[in-house]
Parts: sequence; C-alpha cells; structure tokens
Amino acid sequence: MSLMPFVVALEPDDLTALNEVVKEGRKAELEWLDSMREVHGTRFMRGKALSQARAEIRKEFRRLRELGRLAGTRDLVVAREVRAELKRRGMDQEYDPIPAEDVSTPGRRVGTGPRHYQRFGDEKTQLTGRMYVKLPGALGEQLTRGCYWTSAPAVTALWEWQTLWGDGPEVIFREAERRGAVTILDLWCAAMAPRPTADAILRKAQLQDQVVTTGDIIRAAVKRAIR
Repeated sequence: MSLMPFVVALEPDDLTALNEVVKEGRKAELEWLDSMREVHGTRFMRGKALSQARAEIRKEFRRLRELGRLAGTRDLVVAREVRAELKRRGMDQEYDPIPAEDVSTPGRRVGTGPRHYQRFGDEKTQLTGRMYVKLPGALGEQLTRGCYWTSAPAVTALWEWQTLWGDGPEVIFREAERRGAVTILDLWCAAMAPRPTADAILRKAQLQDQVVTTGDIIRAAVKRAIR
C-alpha cells in the first residue's frame, strides 16, 4: 500500500496527548492479539495448524486496523480521524485531480493567513510542535484534492483581491525587513502603494477563512483523537 507523507505544525500539548492516545491504542492491539491467541489455542498448536491460525489472526488484525477499530500507531490514529473529519466537512466526495501546474507549487498557498497558523496580530504562533505522519495513498490524495477544490473559489477571489490592492505598505516593509534593511525605494513603494478600504480588508479576511489546508484538517483530526 502506497503512503503519502505530511509534516504538520501542532501545539506541543496536542502532540503529547496524541502520543498517549497512540500508546493506549497499541495496548488495546496487544490485548486483542493475546485474546485471539487464546481463542484459537495457539499455544497448544504446532506446524501447519499453528501457521493457519496465525494467518487468520493476522488477516483479522489487518481488517480491524483498516476499519479503524484497532489503531496502535500514530499513522493509524490520525488516518482514522482524518477520514472522520473529511466526512464531517462533506469532503469525502469525489474530486477531480489537482491541475498539474499546481501540484508542486512551492511556498505557502494564497489565502493561508495567520489564522491557519494560530497567529493573530504580532502574536507568535502556538503551533511550535512538528508531527510527521504517513497516510494511505488514497486517503492522502482525497485530503489534498478536497482541500484544493474546496478552497479554489476563495483562492481565485484572493488572487483578484491581490491584483486590485497589491501587497500594501505593511507587506512591503515586512519583506524589506526580511532582506535586512528598509531602503529609500521601499519607502517610496510603500508610500505609493494603494491602501485597501476597511470593507476590502474585511472581505480578504472572510476569503482567507474559506481556505482549507491539509494542515487544518490534520490538526482537527488530532483534536478529535485526543478529546
């Protein structure tokens, strides 16, 4: 089975709590295995009979993992809750493939504003933890397609907003500071930059709220797992 990797920013406490859920899930798996060995009487078996019993147990073990009834790894726990979160949001439907030109586009997607990183104003993000997780290929594809097409109308509108209003003085200054210094040219560009109206700023925030990222879904899935 192919797997699709994701690296997601999380609150450290959520990551710690998730690890505890995984630990309990693994304990439940081991208890299930022990009980099935008792049911089949494997300790009294030898040879072909033992091999057949073990094969039956492994088959049922895989089936229960696929159903999400057993989940003793982080990947399994998160996958189970991602499926549930996609269903809750109505994103478990069929989607077209993501256009080739957008599949490997580098950098942060348009519309992923501070809200997606739990950062407001000048506050630092609360998402200082990092989680590496591998989802089944079909589920990972469902997740990425669902996020892309659900967000597509808002992303298109945000590009139009960007074309109309440009970066604005704040972004110009922030980019200049990242380069190391604010130059006279930066000051001139900031002075000449169009300033969006209050309604335009509100509209941009509303559009950003309509953008759904894979990180949003996976973080919501973790919340489901630990509550």
